[in-house]
Amino acid sequence: MTTFDQQKRKREPAWPPILTRQYPSGKVGYQIAVMIDGTRIRETFKTRAEAENRAGELRAERRNVGKAASELSVAQRVEAANCFKMLADYPGAKLDSAVAYYIARKLQFVEAPTVAEGVEKLVVEITGRRSKRTVDNLRCRWRKFAEDFGARSFTEIESDEITAWLDRVAHHPETRHNYRRQVVALFKLATGKKWCQENPAMDSRKDDRLPPEPGIFKVEEVVRILEHAEAFGLMPYFVLGTFCGVRVAELVRLDWSKVDYQERAVTIEAATTKTKTRRVVTLNDTAAAWLHPYIKRSGPVVDPVGLRERLLDLRKAAGLKRWHINAMRHSFGSYALAQWQDVARVSYQMGNAPAVCRRHYEQIVKKSEAARFWALRPAADSAGKIVAMKAVNL
Repeated sequence: MTTFDQQKRKREPAWPPILTRQYPSGKVGYQIAVMIDGTRIRETFKTRAEAENRAGELRAERRNVGKAASELSVAQRVEAANCFKMLADYPGAKLDSAVAYYIARKLQFVEAPTVAEGVEKLVVEITGRRSKRTVDNLRCRWRKFAEDFGARSFTEIESDEITAWLDRVAHHPETRHNYRRQVVALFKLATGKKWCQENPAMDSRKDDRLPPEPGIFKVEEVVRILEHAEAFGLMPYFVLGTFCGVRVAELVRLDWSKVDYQERAVTIEAATTKTKTRRVVTLNDTAAAWLHPYIKRSGPVVDPVGLRERLLDLRKAAGLKRWHINAMRHSFGSYALAQWQDVARVSYQMGNAPAVCRRHYEQIVKKSEAARFWALRPAADSAGKIVAMKAVNL
């Protein structure tokens, strides 16, 4: 190295050092290797000029960091020191990362409503956009959640808290599942409103207990209900619910104009469905046989006046101890899947996902019972009795 080069090196700052490396190929490289805030930086350059430029950048960064630190007040330095102490038990944790996380998770949502306020806002928004039954269910469960978490913000609630709450308020597996599903929906809407960043309900523990089998009618019970349904003005209601799988909420809003007996089709409009998706339900031979005497051009299929009381009277008249929730729809799904052996067909008829139908209705009833169910027809005479005829091709 020449004397000029040696004098030039003496004038250079001691930091960061620029090392000259000669490779086996004979080429020369210039390397900077330093530790900055616990992180090793090792960079190699083809020319000394490139290395000098990078060294200048690093010196400028160090000066700026020192200047920023010197501008902190005493209180800020003490606060920073305390923060470093709190992070000391977490190797590798950095103060700037912790602050960035807190800003992303908490500070940017300081103007968001509390859970109680958010629940009331969301209930108002979904009213009229979803069915009354859905709104009532959401309002009930969301307000139940707000009873315990209402004063807090959405960002303050953790998944383990939601798990503990579900364990406390819902002991039955199906009830717990429904509560969890609605809380997940609540936080999903909250994230969409920018009231929180994440959905902690998604990480809450699911109930791994097996759900109970759906409550269905035995064939003998169906017979007794059919014998008395007309007396309470409930024959179309029971037939479309039990032999076609139409939801109760859809039945009470169904008009006869949507029932095309000639084409054997019942149109369930999107506005009346749970999934807001229009579907056309097939009026199978069993349903058509029972429904034929009641077909009209228009008007409500079900008279909503006193419906609850009439159903209770029908249950008593038929000698049933219990009418399970969604028993008509569950009966259809169970008997249809056993008879048709076609999950896709049953799921479309019911407006459910195939996985839901398989999980709830597969192997609930025997094929022999399904054959008896689908063979039910009105008696040929006027005695009002029911006879089981030969099963038809469905």
